[in-house]
Amino acid sequence: MGNRRRVGIVYNHRVPEAVRLAHELARHLGLDKGGWLHSALDLEQMEERHPGVDVLVTVGGDGTILRATRIAAPFEVPVLGINMGRVGFMTELGAAEALESVERYLEDQVWLEERAMLEVEVHPRGQRQASGRSFHALNEAVVGTRGISRMVTVRATVNDVPITDYRADAVIVATATGSTGHALSAGGPILHPQSRDMVLKPVAEHLGLGAAIVLPSTSTVRLTVVSDAPAMVNVDGFMHCPLEQGDQVRVVVGRQLARFLRAGPPDRFYATMAQRLGLNRRSRERPGTEEGA
Repeated sequence: MGNRRRVGIVYNHRVPEAVRLAHELARHLGLDKGGWLHSALDLEQMEERHPGVDVLVTVGGDGTILRATRIAAPFEVPVLGINMGRVGFMTELGAAEALESVERYLEDQVWLEERAMLEVEVHPRGQRQASGRSFHALNEAVVGTRGISRMVTVRATVNDVPITDYRADAVIVATATGSTGHALSAGGPILHPQSRDMVLKPVAEHLGLGAAIVLPSTSTVRLTVVSDAPAMVNVDGFMHCPLEQGDQVRVVVGRQLARFLRAGPPDRFYATMAQRLGLNRRSRERPGTEEGA
């Protein structure tokens, strides 16, 4: 296998098929001679230090990739995603082809896709400096209430210019990657994954601007909690921080990039999008489109 790169494998422990495939890959790649195998939950213990590998292979869905990117991006470690989920916009390989194809990606026969990430800071009421709670997001930052069936009022500014006061279930700031996630389900646009733009979109708005706004990468978005109901910011679906009235969330396009190993051309994204969303009959009839949860 020559000078193949050191590999770490991250798997979704809640999906038995993902656990089995991850262990098969570990044996296939000989990880006992270098590299490691961990569940996505184990990554919490590796935060803030180099994962010690050259490539992270994820076995799961987009959620597994989001967790892996958290430790990979700061050290420019690329990710290769194997899809065990239903959609898998960020994944590269299907489960059936993983064993026979994975070494191609580890021997530099591919190209590197770079995707923008967000820097998300929490600023307590009346302060312009972060409280020490800051996050990096590949998908999105979502400001909403902590209660059930409650709306939140959020004041949005872009480059300190007031936009509107949203009264909604939540307000999303998404990357191009996140534009095919929560923002898409809320009616937002789909951006090409290599775009550096952001999407600002409310969820189930009652008052305020309902349309999505596409913002250039130089923008600074500030979301201030106006209502007195307990609120929170949710980052990439698994990082959370409580918010109170007057607290502010500052979102910018960060310096960190998520890196993915790809074999197909960049425009393959459009075919993948059509297949994953079942946008035409041909894509729906392809075997393997409906993948395990």
